[in-house]
Amino acid sequence: MREFELLIDEALAKGLSPVKNMPVNSQFLYECRGFRCGKTGLEKATEYTNPLPPIEDMYYQWPFPQFFQGESCRLMVIRDPFQMEDAVYSITPDFSTVTKLYAIDKLTYGQGSLMEFADFGKYVFMTNGVIMIYYNPSDTTWYKVTGLTEVPMMKTICNFKGQAVGGGIISDWYDCDETYYVWSRIGEMNFVPDQRNTEGYRRCPYGGQVLSVRRLGDNVVGYSSEGITMLFPVIEPAVTFGFREMLDIGLINQGANDGDLNRHVFVGTDYSLYQITSEGVSELDYSYEISTLAGEDIIVKYDKSSNDFYIGNSSKTYLLSQKGLTEIMQHPSAIWSSGSNVYGLPVDIDDDYYTITTRPFDFQYKGDKTVFNIETDAFGITSPYSGVDLSTDHTTWKSPAFTPINNTGFSSLIASGNLFRFKLRFSEISDDFFISYIKARYKMTDLRGIRGVYASGIRGQSS
Repeated sequence: MREFELLIDEALAKGLSPVKNMPVNSQFLYECRGFRCGKTGLEKATEYTNPLPPIEDMYYQWPFPQFFQGESCRLMVIRDPFQMEDAVYSITPDFSTVTKLYAIDKLTYGQGSLMEFADFGKYVFMTNGVIMIYYNPSDTTWYKVTGLTEVPMMKTICNFKGQAVGGGIISDWYDCDETYYVWSRIGEMNFVPDQRNTEGYRRCPYGGQVLSVRRLGDNVVGYSSEGITMLFPVIEPAVTFGFREMLDIGLINQGANDGDLNRHVFVGTDYSLYQITSEGVSELDYSYEISTLAGEDIIVKYDKSSNDFYIGNSSKTYLLSQKGLTEIMQHPSAIWSSGSNVYGLPVDIDDDYYTITTRPFDFQYKGDKTVFNIETDAFGITSPYSGVDLSTDHTTWKSPAFTPINNTGFSSLIASGNLFRFKLRFSEISDDFFISYIKARYKMTDLRGIRGVYASGIRGQSS
């Protein structure tokens, strides 16, 4: 009986499928765990380490810890569920000393949101909706306050070229509430409106609660629960901000966005991934994957050293590179770099296999087929196994036992069905891991659909 072969290679460069209902025989992956989509295909994902010394009674509760790296300081915020407090720590540049600045206990201040950080060089301002913390360089002192005459209590803030832009107003501030954006005088932490008109406030055009503001190039992106707005500086009829509606889908929760001056990535209320650049908003989708994070706050963290984004919760995390999406085995809520080193917290790694599973293939023939072996050129692997998921009705799947791959990259198995997903599994992979193809060899064991000579094979099949 004639034997055919299927070559799967493009999928190993694209990663997970961006949509759920991808057509059969598509070169994307159904599972990809422990890897990153790199320049030449799949590579081992970075495993972050913790440079901080052991700290007694430092407990983590998602979506904490947070790490902020400013021009003149390094700060970390921990939520301690046992002490019922958010603790703010100062960290020396060499990470050798960690000093507790403040304990924000829930009974006194209430439950704050994620801490927001605005870096103005020597001056630093932080807020979480119940407390404001700032560093005054004139007297080299940190201050913790619940109210300021010139500054409203807000949930989010950023530095826009020396001007503070914030939103989500909690305190009694003119006629503002959590649906308002505010901005200060230029070069001064003062939001009180006056005749100069450089400071002001305006309601979110979508009417949603303002969850985040972030600078993007020469503008500020405002993220609310109902939509995304671009705030852009204008000089006529006065020096202030103009508003442009960008997307009528809101941010799913505070912390579900990150980026730099050139690109933001965020999770919408529809669980789709979106990116914002100077060209506007574009949908990346992956909602089928991201929806598995429902039930807990989703945190997006940007690794500027690799231009990667990490999207996850306390038990499941995805990695979005420039090439595609994969899943990783760590779940960092904080990522930062120092020199050539990149660190993250928490650092726990799931005790699981490195796994690659393709999307379904039916070989463009609806009769039953039998797969007899799987080959791969995977290198830098420990305990390699191959397997298949198979279906005869396109609804239910069966998973026969994995079979070992020998040292030449070949594994034998017998699996009959109509639809197949091909799988590889490794217990460990090295930093020099690479893989360029998976090849399945099969025969058509149900020939009722064959008339005359065999048709020529699809790409990757022997003729």
